[in-house]
Amino acid sequence: MDRVINNIFMVLIAGFFTAIIFYAAQTFFPIQENKCWEKYSTQEIIPKDNNYNDPSYIAEQNKIQKKIDECNSAYEITRESIDRYKLILIGGLNILILLVLIFLGLNFVSFGILIGVLLSSIIATIAYYDSSSKIALAIFVILFVEAIILLSKIANTQKIENTEKTNENEKKKKK
Repeated sequence: MDRVINNIFMVLIAGFFTAIIFYAAQTFFPIQENKCWEKYSTQEIIPKDNNYNDPSYIAEQNKIQKKIDECNSAYEITRESIDRYKLILIGGLNILILLVLIFLGLNFVSFGILIGVLLSSIIATIAYYDSSSKIALAIFVILFVEAIILLSKIANTQKIENTEKTNENEKKKKK
């Protein structure tokens, strides 16, 4: 029963950790809405005599569309930059947290946090895939190495515990 409760707590910790990491990224780098369409298309242009083929009407529409396209391009550049910073923030926080976990004792809480780190890293990579940041790539390689170190430490701890239990069982059998 304790194992089931520990697993439930581990999943809850992983979920809350992932939510907190993304909330932090959203807090420091909020999403800016694209208001280009609203900004430039609010002015309604009515063609003379309802002639939509009028060259002056078409020229005016093309001017507005050009402004909207320029605004959209600027917005996309800004959004990709913000996504890059979010990815770097999430990766950096995860690196620090895994470093702390490597030096702390291992239990279901740290294992839940490890799962949360891995989950948030995977989600961030998928969500901000278009940001194409070399710094973020380096960060996630470091995260991968840290996760391998921590997982091997967990595996070694499990081996030691299993060996100790086997030795205790053998001693009990001999008595």
